[in-house]
Amino acid sequence: MTLLRTPLGPAALALLALALCAACGGEATEPSGASQESADNGLELAKLATYRALVLPKDSERAWEQIAWQISYEDGLRASSAEQKPLLLWVMNGHPLGCT
Repeated sequence: MTLLRTPLGPAALALLALALCAACGGEATEPSGASQESADNGLELAKLATYRALVLPKDSERAWEQIAWQISYEDGLRASSAEQKPLLLWVMNGHPLGCT
């Protein structure tokens, strides 16, 4: 897997694990033989909701998802002209994670 060969590999896997936890609603299943208060790794399950709330983005931080982003410059020009709104052209060169 090439993801682990990059310096960002472990961090990317941690973010993936957090995203999967968020997607499943943050419901943790207890390992066999663990008590209700803590899992084998020492994390208190009662604090899981607090940690999850700190990690997940707030609604105000997700406002960019409401923008009707266009994939091509031509589509953006058409929408900009039709709605009489300015066009932001975001251009970049290189790896999206800065790993160049």
